[in-house]
Amino acid sequence: MVGAGRRQEKLDRLIESVARGERDLASIGDAKLREAVRVALRIQKNAPSGLDALARARMRDRVLGSVRPRQPTMVDRVTLVFAMLARPAPYAMRGIAVIALCIAVVAGATVASADTLPDDALYSLKLAGEDLRLAFALSSGDRAGVQLSIAEHRLAEAERLASSGRDEDALVASSTYSQQIAEAAAELAELEALRPEVVALVAQLDDRFNAQRTRMQTLALKLSADPATVRASEILAVVAAPTLAPGLVGVQRIAETAAGVAEDLASRSALPLTPGASPLPRASRAAEVTRRNAEHARAAAERAKAKITKHKSDDKPDSDDAGDRDEERP
Repeated sequence: MVGAGRRQEKLDRLIESVARGERDLASIGDAKLREAVRVALRIQKNAPSGLDALARARMRDRVLGSVRPRQPTMVDRVTLVFAMLARPAPYAMRGIAVIALCIAVVAGATVASADTLPDDALYSLKLAGEDLRLAFALSSGDRAGVQLSIAEHRLAEAERLASSGRDEDALVASSTYSQQIAEAAAELAELEALRPEVVALVAQLDDRFNAQRTRMQTLALKLSADPATVRASEILAVVAAPTLAPGLVGVQRIAETAAGVAEDLASRSALPLTPGASPLPRASRAAEVTRRNAEHARAAAERAKAKITKHKSDDKPDSDDAGDRDEERP
């Protein structure tokens, strides 16, 4: 065994020295060793340098089979969006992509902030989403629908704020509700009064306005029994029992009523605060917002009045002309 091991070591050294060129194959005196070295060098020379095509195909299939697809993450999506925006493209396409991205972000934030109240972290995003909806409402009917939706959101906030004793915030929400109702009525006044869809929108606005006042009356009565929410109940009572503008009809009556409510609420902001009310800065802000809302509501009521008057004056010549034509007939 020892002799065989030494012979193998000697053979290895000879193969290495001949392969390196340090020794000539013919210089090996032992014929058997010389033949063994020659065969080893020939095998080494003819050996393939890499895997054959079949072996490579089997290895590729094995690697690809072990790779499992994964769902793209939010980071992947954001990276893809910015990569697409970075590609050369017309400015118009980039602008459309940016606007679409902003709309998606604002829409998501609006959904997440739907139930927020003033002073909540996402409340400003809620207001921004409402402003964006109003900006994309192109027709008077669409704007009236958006403003009615905003009014309902402010009224729901007023209910929750009043129930928790946040008087000033409830006052601001109620005032904004009245202003949005007046604005919606003024937008409907811009439309032709006799169109069937306009009649349906006016009826819908009137029905919701009456239902909301009834709901506020019920809540105001409930809150009046608790000393901590007495002033909040008085605020809701103003919304629940407004002057119905006798002698007026349709959108003009709704706009005038809502403007009157907004003005009454603005006067409420000057009432003495209860012991548990918020500090003076919050009360001052509430007074400023309600005053501004009352001014906007009154302006909307005046626009509705002017538009209704214009519609009536436009219709009058037609009726006079028809009378003149009747008189000319034999």
